[in-house]
Amino acid sequence: MAAITTSQVQKAADELASMRRALKGWLKYRLLNDKVLAGAASTRTPLPYAQRVIASSRDLSIEQDLATKLHVLLTEVMPGAQLPTPDLRSNPRAAVELANIALVGAAPTPQAQGGLGGIFGAASSSHPWLWPVLIVGGLLLMVTTAIKTAADLAEEKERLACIQAGACTDFGFFLKAGGIAMLAYVAWNQFGVGDMVKGILRKKGRS
Repeated sequence: MAAITTSQVQKAADELASMRRALKGWLKYRLLNDKVLAGAASTRTPLPYAQRVIASSRDLSIEQDLATKLHVLLTEVMPGAQLPTPDLRSNPRAAVELANIALVGAAPTPQAQGGLGGIFGAASSSHPWLWPVLIVGGLLLMVTTAIKTAADLAEEKERLACIQAGACTDFGFFLKAGGIAMLAYVAWNQFGVGDMVKGILRKKGRS
């Protein structure tokens, strides 16, 4: 095997950071939607409607793909860790649990209930600082990128469902509207559009 270079490790670190951002973005909406399903979050639409929207919009095939890829990655970078099963049929929250482990960098073990057993039980997993090296050495860079892509897809599904259910505000719409208003203001005042329109109106008033 060829020697691992600093640039390869840095690229792996960057991919890991992107993957974690994508997972955080997905979990933000996924967990909020879970609260709506449990009746523990307020919505601007009737709760039964909001719950139907979220339940019907959740793409379990994407979550299964995400859970499977996360399990592959974590198995390699956390040798000895006891990970939850990635099968959504027996563990509907598999993707959520594995995503949290990927973000924290540690998995709970049966011994990690307190005392020295918990310390030594957690020590079987590699430190997150070593993950970039392990990813490069294990040829897992493509898996990391694929996890980010799956998380982005899952986030968009959950975000749109959250907005439709009335549990979220579409801040993107307001940002776009604000940008359009700013462009209109600049065009009106800086590029002479306002003066041109006023001139046309004056001419029409004299005719």
